[in-house]
Amino acid sequence: MDIVNLSELDPNWCWLRDEFKHSSHQWHHFSSAESSLPNWLPKKQSIERVIKAFRAVHHAKQQPSLLVSHGPRPAYYGARMARLLQPSLPHLVYSFNFTNLPTGYQHKAMAKAYQQPDRFVVYSNLEKKLYADYFSIAPERIDMLHWSVHAPSVPCDEAPIEQGDYICALGSQGRDYETLFAAMRALPHIRLVVVATADSVKQLSVPENVTVHTHIPLAHAHNILTHSRFMVVPLRDSQVPCGHVTIVSGMFFQKAMLVTNSEGVHDYIQDRATGLFFAPKETRDLAEKIQELWDDRTLTQQLATTGYAFAQTHCSEKNIVSYFSNYLIQHQPL
Repeated sequence: MDIVNLSELDPNWCWLRDEFKHSSHQWHHFSSAESSLPNWLPKKQSIERVIKAFRAVHHAKQQPSLLVSHGPRPAYYGARMARLLQPSLPHLVYSFNFTNLPTGYQHKAMAKAYQQPDRFVVYSNLEKKLYADYFSIAPERIDMLHWSVHAPSVPCDEAPIEQGDYICALGSQGRDYETLFAAMRALPHIRLVVVATADSVKQLSVPENVTVHTHIPLAHAHNILTHSRFMVVPLRDSQVPCGHVTIVSGMFFQKAMLVTNSEGVHDYIQDRATGLFFAPKETRDLAEKIQELWDDRTLTQQLATTGYAFAQTHCSEKNIVSYFSNYLIQHQPL
């Protein structure tokens, strides 16, 4: 059976291929990030998505195959193409996650297309209910898995990019840096180092005790995380389904985390066990919790230790391999 991946990611990447290298399955990757279209072409990105979806489904139609789409947009184009060319094509949508839900025509078009895939994978139980209701997807077609990765290599022996004592905040999706910066103004004796996109902090006044890095290599972000005291994950509200990637990275790096009390992260953070919660948009509560962790090294170490154990149990690549192995068994050709 051929495993056909459709994504917007690095064309040289091929999801789980190495983990299944001893199997008889053939792996293929079609990525809209690889384009030969001229830059001046209107709607170039959308056209490339259609082209890659067509090629992926056309390839899958030639022999027993299943399609794996990575993210909601590849899933949309892949599902629409499958409905045209091969409606019964087994289709797993992995990493089904929206920072902002679509509205209007786009919502209606996506809801219609999403009837084609047989399985979706989300990273929180909040998302399972949210997307089932919003897109009219039967809940039994949506599986919740913790965000899972190869345990990263922690660069402990590298010289720190940022000198001295500091806390850090990484990530951009669904973030609330305005509240975090306001809390830092009340804590001038504590340094914060932020790694985020320029858009996530634009139009914000950056306090003197805050350093912001944008568009830096992942290795540099990992260096900043490694040498920090602990990490803050400020989310925009109590329902945002974001922050999972950052939280799991922090756990594997054995860092205590202070996280907005959002339902979207309750599958990862248990208050004062695997992390510490603060109330959404509450500057004073956030400042007090930062000060508490800064002062209490014992609590910081306890949270780091329990978070790391949680990640090893629930967030390693073996969980994805196990899930996909079962999915393959269910779709073996007769």
